[in-house]
Amino acid sequence: MDLYISTEGASIAIQKNSFLVKTKEKSIILSPEKIETIILECNSSISTAAIKLAMEHNISILISDSYGNLMGHFCKLNYSKGAKLRRKQYELFVSKKGIEMARKWLIEKIEKQRDHINYLLKNRKIEFSEIVLFNQAIKKLNTIDISLENYREKIMGIEGSISKIYYKNISQLLDEKWKFEIREHRNAKKPYNIVLNYTLGILYRLIEIVIVKEGFDPALGIIHVEGEKKNSFVYDFIEKYRYLALESTFNLFNEKIVKQDFFENEINKKLILSIKGRRSISSYFKDILKSGIKVKGKVFAIEDVIKSEIKKIKKELIDYEDDDLELKRDIEIEKEEVKEVAEDELFTFV
Repeated sequence: MDLYISTEGASIAIQKNSFLVKTKEKSIILSPEKIETIILECNSSISTAAIKLAMEHNISILISDSYGNLMGHFCKLNYSKGAKLRRKQYELFVSKKGIEMARKWLIEKIEKQRDHINYLLKNRKIEFSEIVLFNQAIKKLNTIDISLENYREKIMGIEGSISKIYYKNISQLLDEKWKFEIREHRNAKKPYNIVLNYTLGILYRLIEIVIVKEGFDPALGIIHVEGEKKNSFVYDFIEKYRYLALESTFNLFNEKIVKQDFFENEINKKLILSIKGRRSISSYFKDILKSGIKVKGKVFAIEDVIKSEIKKIKKELIDYEDDDLELKRDIEIEKEEVKEVAEDELFTFV
């Protein structure tokens, strides 16, 4: 379960080896056995004892702004094979094999974008004339010479151009009141971009927590390079799973789950998600992440598959000592019917 602290002035302390969460209106006690992550989204306080209790139970404490952007976190230190892993990570990420790995993640992202638009237009009996542009982009990414000095710029240029086409098509399929002209990231003004940023924030937090807990350096990227004021490895790896946030955000609007009261104005009149909006979006998206997919005949939650992929990279890096490191073929994943999960098992908003 994720514990979101969204009430101004809330505090977290401990009582008999449990978390005591207080606001002006109420107090609740939560067992650390039930919590995976504590997310502080507003001005609140947490005691040192509560932080220690979280560390003892391997619970990550995240600090997020009102837009869902991750600002920082506390995680239990993991010294196991840490130096060896990071050395191997550095070696892989600057090698041809590492670049091929990140390129594959980007290609998977564009394939998912293409398939998403194709599915939506097909259901509306509209011709997807721009599908050729997606296929051309995939072909270019597959054949680009990664020995070129500016290969990163070329790869990101292709990805950026095709993303503009994706978002243009998405906007055209929305109700008039939700349409947007450009994809906004930080300080988004349009509701669609605000919701997308929030769902991506949830996915980003999940991936960064796993990367840090497993002992990787989150700032060392492959295509997204260090020095860009972001944890580049997280931005590289998230490409493979970005479709989860993209498709979920569209469905939130298309299924008319998003309402006008999901948004409110800050003191500076910037539009942000209300607590009601954050609660509904978190519930919907966490339900997606908890839904079951079949891997080699067994059903796993999507978020567990994500964790498994990170662990797989770690295992191969520290188990193989030779320079000619071969990454194993990705497991094939087949979708299965989503299983219902009780809301209180997914998150608690205070």
